[in-house]
Amino acid sequence: MAEDSYSYMVPVRKAEIEIGKPLNFAVYDPEHNLLMNRGVVVTSENQVEVLLDRGLFRERTRERTGIIAARLDDDRQKAGAAGKPVEESLSFEEIKLMPGDALQLQPMLEGQVERFTVHVIGVMKPRSVLVTAPVVEGKLIFVRDGQTYLVRAFSGLNVCAFKARVLKSQLQPFPYLHLSYPDSVQAMRIRKAMRAPANIIVAVQDGEEGRQIGAGRMVDLSVGGAKMYSPMQLGRKGDALWLSFKVKLGDMEEYVKTPVVIRSEGMEDDEQGKPMKVFGIQFGELEQSQRLIIMNLVYQHLLKEGV
Repeated sequence: MAEDSYSYMVPVRKAEIEIGKPLNFAVYDPEHNLLMNRGVVVTSENQVEVLLDRGLFRERTRERTGIIAARLDDDRQKAGAAGKPVEESLSFEEIKLMPGDALQLQPMLEGQVERFTVHVIGVMKPRSVLVTAPVVEGKLIFVRDGQTYLVRAFSGLNVCAFKARVLKSQLQPFPYLHLSYPDSVQAMRIRKAMRAPANIIVAVQDGEEGRQIGAGRMVDLSVGGAKMYSPMQLGRKGDALWLSFKVKLGDMEEYVKTPVVIRSEGMEDDEQGKPMKVFGIQFGELEQSQRLIIMNLVYQHLLKEGV
């Protein structure tokens, strides 16, 4: 295989196998074993179902020259539209990844946008980064030794990206990968103003231990504040209130109770076209755990948007 290209295994969909017609590609099982070569004819629906139950994968080969630079440039452009975060180069040690931290792997393939979430197992400086193997819909993704990925991570206020090659894909005692230890990491600092869409119900009080005076729904969220809809007039610009709400991210949940100041107010139609009072609110000082889960929520949104 040419030095500027590499193989990437993707799951085979049922629609890609036609009964009575030769296969357009070779298929492999989750253990990287060849099951059927290209040109083999699948003769029955039952044969297809049996194969799919085992987990089927096919090989994709693409050119990768210049893709890392193009992908990072695209990240910078999209991030710039979302608030122009400050970009800097860090050492891998500076991002302080811990066991259990989530990473996203994106194949270094032109036009390939699918990303796989894995979790850090540990770091063997300066040899490798150990991560769990990617799984999609309960099925293990076939990862070949030597594949290269753009890896995205979140650390503190930074969205980080680095290139890593799969040194070894292991199946025992459980599926995991050895990724190459990166020389450096490109980091883009998330600013407080960067927001993520939300749908969070909030209780509104007139003081820390005061009575509840209303309720609302936050429709976007940042570390510094939020945009909130309410059917009622909760206050005027400059008024101080207290909000109580829960932020959920995967298995994590954080209860937040914080003072806020109304920075703007007006009227706006919600997603169903219903007129609502709309408030721009600024949070008071959040606890570290509250800031972290909100930053992670913003970070996950940025990753989905390609930042």
